[in-house]
Amino acid sequence: MSIKDDTKILQQFLKELPHDIAVKHIKTVKAGSKVENVQSTRVFRSTKQLGAVNAQLHNTLKQSSNSLGEEVIQDVKDEINTLIQTLTPNYQLGDKLQLVDGIEKIIFAEDNTHKTEKTTFQVEDGIVYLIDLWATWCGPCQNPMEHNQKMLEKNPDWQNKAKIIAISVDDDSESVKERVNSKKWKSIEHYRFEKGWDDQNDLIKYLQLRGIPFVLLVNKWGKIVYLGHPSKGNLEERINKEIAAEKEEEEQKPNQENAAENNNQKELLTKEQYKQLKDKIKELQTVITDAQFDGIVEIQLQKENHWIHDGSKQVKKRSKLELRYDVNVAEEEKINAFLQNHWNQISDDLKVVKESKIRDPQRQIKEIKAKFQSHFETKGVTISFPTTQISSFSLSQEKQEITARDRQRFTLKCENLTLDAYKTGLDELREYTESFEDDENQGIRETIESIVEGLKQNVTLGEGKQFVSIDDYKKWGSEEFTTIAHTQGQVLVLDYWAKWCGPCVREIANNTDLIKENQEKWGNSVRFVSLSLVLAEEAKEFMDSHQESQKYIEFYFPKEQRQRDATLYGVQYIPHYIIVDKFGTIRNVASVSNMKEVVEDLIKEEAPKKSLEQAEPIFLGQDCINQIKDILQSEETEALIKSIDQQKVIAFDLKINSTQAEGDQYQIETVELNYFVRDTQVESLKTILAKLYQIVPETRWKINKTISKTITVKYPGTVCAVCQKDISKDAQQYYCYFKDENVCTECAEFDDQTKNGMERYKYQDSLIFINGPLSDPSVLTNIDEHKIGKNLKLKEGEKAEQSHPMMCNGCGEGAKGPRYISVTARPGRYRGGGYIDYCCKCFAELKNKDSDKAKEIVAKDESDGMTIDSLFTRVLFNYGGYQAF
Repeated sequence: MSIKDDTKILQQFLKELPHDIAVKHIKTVKAGSKVENVQSTRVFRSTKQLGAVNAQLHNTLKQSSNSLGEEVIQDVKDEINTLIQTLTPNYQLGDKLQLVDGIEKIIFAEDNTHKTEKTTFQVEDGIVYLIDLWATWCGPCQNPMEHNQKMLEKNPDWQNKAKIIAISVDDDSESVKERVNSKKWKSIEHYRFEKGWDDQNDLIKYLQLRGIPFVLLVNKWGKIVYLGHPSKGNLEERINKEIAAEKEEEEQKPNQENAAENNNQKELLTKEQYKQLKDKIKELQTVITDAQFDGIVEIQLQKENHWIHDGSKQVKKRSKLELRYDVNVAEEEKINAFLQNHWNQISDDLKVVKESKIRDPQRQIKEIKAKFQSHFETKGVTISFPTTQISSFSLSQEKQEITARDRQRFTLKCENLTLDAYKTGLDELREYTESFEDDENQGIRETIESIVEGLKQNVTLGEGKQFVSIDDYKKWGSEEFTTIAHTQGQVLVLDYWAKWCGPCVREIANNTDLIKENQEKWGNSVRFVSLSLVLAEEAKEFMDSHQESQKYIEFYFPKEQRQRDATLYGVQYIPHYIIVDKFGTIRNVASVSNMKEVVEDLIKEEAPKKSLEQAEPIFLGQDCINQIKDILQSEETEALIKSIDQQKVIAFDLKINSTQAEGDQYQIETVELNYFVRDTQVESLKTILAKLYQIVPETRWKINKTISKTITVKYPGTVCAVCQKDISKDAQQYYCYFKDENVCTECAEFDDQTKNGMERYKYQDSLIFINGPLSDPSVLTNIDEHKIGKNLKLKEGEKAEQSHPMMCNGCGEGAKGPRYISVTARPGRYRGGGYIDYCCKCFAELKNKDSDKAKEIVAKDESDGMTIDSLFTRVLFNYGGYQAF
């Protein structure tokens, strides 16, 4: 289809548009370093969007576009669809607010009861409306809502003249009711979108809402006079002004169309000049391609026609040749040569440089560091950026060799930084830092993020620092705000939480059970305190339903939301733990995987552990780092690892952070080691670590170790523990690790389906199936304990569910009946993908180990260690996920 054909279709659409909207037909010719050839594109765009009042017209245009026949090529359809997108209706200043539907009204009575009813909302002439879109979960929304209430209380003369309407985007009305009652925001009229934040609701859609809080101010004639953030509208003053207005003022809108047209007139080249530049752009594409720029070098021409309601068109723009370049300082000489030899040969009245950037990342990083240093210096804070070397040593499980890598980065150290200086300093620098938020400044943004994180670490209290008492909390049931302090000789477990946080609620339940189980043993040696981020008046229902937990955990509530202590202790996500030892030192923060083990280790400690800040500094030369590297990469170490780790389960990651001192000396900051080994491998690993401790003392290491207990299966058994028959010659049999006894297949697999629950089975404890005869007896040893389960049984009244939350590795279907976990496949620590396990049908096939079907099933997971001799843990009922059974 020719160009005339698509403009003919366009003319049909033009007849439907309001007379004040034209259509721009923009043709662009572009060349540059990121394209192989000169590219030509064209696109239709409207000069402005439709108003919300024209929403039905927009729907009609979309229907017309969708009905274009097959004779219209896809490119033309795409152009028309793009045009319709640019016409998407939106609310603008001066528009009349349309009927708001899809909402429910929340009506509050004086006795704090309330009801909801589905409704619509329509502004009335003669009344000024402030409409506030908000949510209970939106922190920045709360102060504007409080201000709305105070404005109404302060201005009783607004009655029958002005109303404040709050429409919540919360998913449920209960949260809104609770917040309004607790805050006493009863003077405001309250509504909620029935579907919460619903992008298809007309009000949200036509406001093109991207964030809250967001307000609309509507005058007495129903027209919008303000749209935006509540803090920027001088709302009380404007409401009073609109109440006093005796006639409607015409909204003065900036005439952007005329401004754009005036600008285009300056770029209206002649046809001959434009054709000359189109030829030139082809020549320059060859030059740019040959130069092989890594950065962006782009040139373009643009022609713009405007089509109006009567179908006529006018050429509005034939642009000059535009150049944009954004290159690294390493290409400065290359771009200068292009400018001198080619760009400067074009007449000045035919060209324009739109963007010229030569980036010098190192210089920019220095400038950013200097900016932070000088700004915080005005607050009495000294910042320095010493160089840190990070030496990493990681074990490749596949190759069974340790690789080493050194890299350098800057760290941040500061003196005299207070919490107030930290917060106000960053607030004052916000506009500066946000100027680097575009994609092309990713490296600069990473530098800024590192500086901000460094400042945070210097002001927040984390591991190794002394606990500081927390003020302005009241204990549940009390009206007095108090201080939460640490008591010498007692372990303190603090937990930041909120009632709406599912993981927080589960942690409270887990801690309640843990304290209950260990109360007699622990006594007063440990104290659990839960610090709510939600105010007390909003948590009554939760606390009433969790009275059992209140017997074991102290619940405290803040004076106001997001208090200083949350920043001081670096609370970003919840639940967030702070665990303080008996001597007042913070030992764990954020998440805790094994609370019982952590608490009991701290209770046993008899002397305070020195933090790294308190320890004497250790200085090492690069030769010492090389010694560590030589030990870990020696043939002796590699041979030892291979001899003890034939199943390739050991994980080993060592990271040494050191700050450059004088000459080639480095001061050790942290030595972090994370490793996983089986209990049978511990002693061998200790021989390697002992050599490393001679270079860096063990007291300077932070070690996070996981030692997996392993078991050995007794096979063959002599007699069946149930029927007492001789099974010493039975190739296939079962073994119970928990009772150290063997069971014959007949007794183990007996299932009386006329009975219910555990009573169906003769043998009810967890069993391991041995699929003998075995060609590889090593499958009986080094079995990870986590794969044999916890010997769970159904409790009285518990449902006997045999549909398991897994997909069978054999047939790919869900498991019904007992499931069977391969204890030899995927050896080592538990992996996120779960175990290799099978349904009872595929297990029956695997028992016939010499069959083609069994070999086919095994072959699917050979890469994960599955073999024809694999052993299986039998799980009778659904006790939960992989790590629950």
